[in-house]
Amino acid sequence: MSRLAKPVSLVLAVLLVLTLAAACAKKSDNGSSGSSSSTTTSTSQNSGTSSSSSSSDGGGSDSGGAAPGEWRPQSDLSKKVKFTYTSVQAIEGYDYTKGDPLAQYYSDKFNYEMDVAALNWDNWNERLRIWINSGDMPDVAVYNYIHADAAAFVEQGLIKRLPDDWKQRWPNVAAVYERTTLGPQMEKVFGGTYFLPRARFMDNLPGDPLPNHPSVFIRKDWAEAVGFPVKSAYKVSEIMEYARLIKEKDPGNVGDKLIPIAENTNHAVDLFVARNSTYWNQFYKDKDGKYKWGGASEDTLRGLKLFSEAYRSGLLAQDFYTVKNEEHGQYFNIQGIAGATFFQAPTSNLQPYYNDFKNNLGLDPYENIILATVLGEDGYYHQVDLINYWGTIIFSPNIKDEVFERYMDILDYNATREGYIITNMGLKDVDWTYDASGNIVSLYDEEKEGRPLAGTNGKYPSWGYLLGSIILFDDFAFDNPNTDERLRELSKKVYRERTEIATPETFTAIDWDYFTYDSPSKRRAEIDYYTEYANLITQPGDIEENWRKWVESKMPIIQPVLDELNEKFGG
Repeated sequence: MSRLAKPVSLVLAVLLVLTLAAACAKKSDNGSSGSSSSTTTSTSQNSGTSSSSSSSDGGGSDSGGAAPGEWRPQSDLSKKVKFTYTSVQAIEGYDYTKGDPLAQYYSDKFNYEMDVAALNWDNWNERLRIWINSGDMPDVAVYNYIHADAAAFVEQGLIKRLPDDWKQRWPNVAAVYERTTLGPQMEKVFGGTYFLPRARFMDNLPGDPLPNHPSVFIRKDWAEAVGFPVKSAYKVSEIMEYARLIKEKDPGNVGDKLIPIAENTNHAVDLFVARNSTYWNQFYKDKDGKYKWGGASEDTLRGLKLFSEAYRSGLLAQDFYTVKNEEHGQYFNIQGIAGATFFQAPTSNLQPYYNDFKNNLGLDPYENIILATVLGEDGYYHQVDLINYWGTIIFSPNIKDEVFERYMDILDYNATREGYIITNMGLKDVDWTYDASGNIVSLYDEEKEGRPLAGTNGKYPSWGYLLGSIILFDDFAFDNPNTDERLRELSKKVYRERTEIATPETFTAIDWDYFTYDSPSKRRAEIDYYTEYANLITQPGDIEENWRKWVESKMPIIQPVLDELNEKFGG
């Protein structure tokens, strides 16, 4: 009934091959941008956060002049380059070249000028798709990988194919690439490398399959006031019961502004539908060996019924579908008008989220927040393997060779130990240092400084993934001394329990046959499930009847895909 997470070996044969080929010494760490007030906690230089890649400490910066074992760039850093870049999470109009000391450090070290086009969560996919298809994409972009679109981009020559020797030239990036699973799989499909996935984890992979991080945040003080139990996992219906209780009793005296469960469209669908239906937005091979469509499953209907009930009974805001850019999270930790929110909860984000709760509401977050896993009505955790990546780096087919090489150098440096720590903790000997035992020690005191390290109002607004991260912050966050140990342990527990409160049928591995299958029919069957499900539950009438009509209306584009999948892969 339960299953254990499989430990992932840190010593991969392919990484050792890359290490020998590059004649380099060690691998990188990866990390988190969250910050707290602690300046005494430390992390061992040789602890579980040190990966086994193929780089050194990253001290070298002159082409051809580095000592043996030092990191070496593949481009001529004496020549300045200019390039354009686009990504979600950027600050509109910010100077990512010289806007703060961290941005200045990178632009000086790598001698570049970067012009950033900021995207947001609402326009990321569509705007980048338009730019790519029109031949107007920036030199470098962070792409939210969607296989049907990706296959079309490759077919039409709309993105750059990396040179065949890129793994030998940039071995640290290659080590990260192998760790993502997606990279090597797509290389097989496309016959070359077009996408560089950014790894979520390098050393601290919390499970296989990999659990996702969104979690429910609940006001613990309000829960206790209305007699609601404090647990580490809740069924969707239990969260709804909590919402009913606080809607009725208003323990926080919020009045008309109270939002029992604050969500936007995407997180509302994730909470009610995806937590009940493993395959809510895709095709899947059933126990009988035949492919089915998750949109037509009874599990999906079960989630939609709960979604509809929550909306019609006022547990969700009546205009939840108008919330933009994940602002609903602020209703909980900044405005204090929400009783619960299903929201992003990677370890790296928890510290700033908890700090904002304390700073804006004047309450101790460790005593007043419940962070929990959401289960389906069957009592199990539902998800398809996350795959160890988030966002892929792609290049324009028109990018100049010297610009491409320079950006690959940035990525490769940030996959060394030194670069990896800088992307997570700031500047060496300013924000962090090593002690006599080789432990990483934080020098930054957020309370004393009166601002966080990252964010629009932080010391380094450029901080994040905009300065060339190929390893995300998730892994290092488990050991980052800038994150309160209570949060690190809580996050580890949350990830671990998701692998335990599941079965192989509810928390499944990736079906690579299906994932990599492409055809005109499959492309036509791409559906915006978030919008479609939100439309279903806001329509008048019976939700089950509306759903059945919706399923029937989709079958002309769904059935051809089912026929193809069953003919090719069906058992």
